[in-house]
Amino acid sequence: MAPLRQDSYFIIYPGSNRTLVQFGIGEDTLQPPSISIPTKVYRDANGNFTSSVTDVVICPIVKGSIVDIDAFQYFLKLIYKSVLKQESDDSPIAWDTALSNIPFLLISHYSWTQFQQELLCRTAFEAMKLKHFVILPSSLANSFAYGSLQNCLIIDIGKFHTDVVPIMDYTPLTCFIRQITSGGNSINKNLQRALPNLTESQIEDLKRSDIYEILSQDIMDQYAIDNEDDEEGTLDVATIVTSGRDTREILEERERNKNKEKLDNSKLETNDFFDTDGNRITVSRQRFTGYEDLLKDVSKAVGQAMSQIDDITKLKAMWENVIIVGGTSHIKGFREALLSQLLKDHIVSEPEEELYKREVDAAAKLDSKQKKIGKVSTAPILNQIEYVQPPTTIMTPKFPEYFSEWKKIGFADITFLGAQILTKQVFGHSNNSFYVTREKYDELGPEAIWEVSF
Repeated sequence: MAPLRQDSYFIIYPGSNRTLVQFGIGEDTLQPPSISIPTKVYRDANGNFTSSVTDVVICPIVKGSIVDIDAFQYFLKLIYKSVLKQESDDSPIAWDTALSNIPFLLISHYSWTQFQQELLCRTAFEAMKLKHFVILPSSLANSFAYGSLQNCLIIDIGKFHTDVVPIMDYTPLTCFIRQITSGGNSINKNLQRALPNLTESQIEDLKRSDIYEILSQDIMDQYAIDNEDDEEGTLDVATIVTSGRDTREILEERERNKNKEKLDNSKLETNDFFDTDGNRITVSRQRFTGYEDLLKDVSKAVGQAMSQIDDITKLKAMWENVIIVGGTSHIKGFREALLSQLLKDHIVSEPEEELYKREVDAAAKLDSKQKKIGKVSTAPILNQIEYVQPPTTIMTPKFPEYFSEWKKIGFADITFLGAQILTKQVFGHSNNSFYVTREKYDELGPEAIWEVSF
């Protein structure tokens, strides 16, 4: 079978608050999704779903889970029809080219039930009249974004919840998944207590602004040291008098030098941001707080999930490939702070005294053996020691350098990049076992979705 057209690939990533959509993928580069819409529909006076704004708002997805499958099916059909209209309006020949055969990839949450996924398969083929369809778990999409990691740990931080998903041998371990009710909103609550004069909307604007960031311990320690030195920046009158220079000239030069030295946000006692109404708001160093509870809760959930895995080799690989995604991860310094918290809570290192004693004992045994055999043994000793108590290392994988457009916007929506990569591999391959075809659906019905394997 001939590969499908890349300008026809259709990807939808539904989240609890917003849904990312893309129609068509470029031949050479992968671009961030072009459409982001709220994940909600409405009911009219007759109880029917509608896209027109009414008093009855329906959010079909809550904390990643589908809570109203009928509303969600309507939502998908609404997006599809909107894309068809937009593409046909832009190009009169679209029905003969890009719109003639559309392959559809839907990114799913681990909580979606088997019945719900079968209903979505039926919607794709019967309501949307498509010929190619596949459902991709979001956790796998994240692993594909980093080069198809075989063993890794996904930490997906949403607004009201966080999912911790271990992946072993390209398979999400659903029985070990942990979901906690802490998410980006827990930062908002703590900031609200620290800044009671700001509204909820202004707190959200502050969190999304450039001045809200998480500082490393080194930066905070340096700030404390800098504050102890009060002499820097003071005016030395004696120096001005004895210099023989004009006082105004010295003051102007000093002001110019001060302007050149533009301080980083971390060194400023106060800084400003603008809320959605255009109001300029000044905040103090409370803008560097509020995240502590979230980091601890996430780290605890990670420990609970990973403690159930008994394959030491693969567990070690998971700890070395911790993928942090979600809107909250976009905060400057968040990924580094979470990694630091994980290191603090879970890293296993041998006490220095025990390490020194073991090395001395090993060296003594080696020396004794050398004296007996009269030559140095070539067999490695210390290098072959394996510790069965992980982790000894916790790392995040390096982001691929060749996705330049994605590097500009950060890691928050990296799930979508993984879906783009897999879409090109799945629909661009002649092997149709990677997705459901019209022929498979006609033969097996909605259950054909379980015949798909990557």
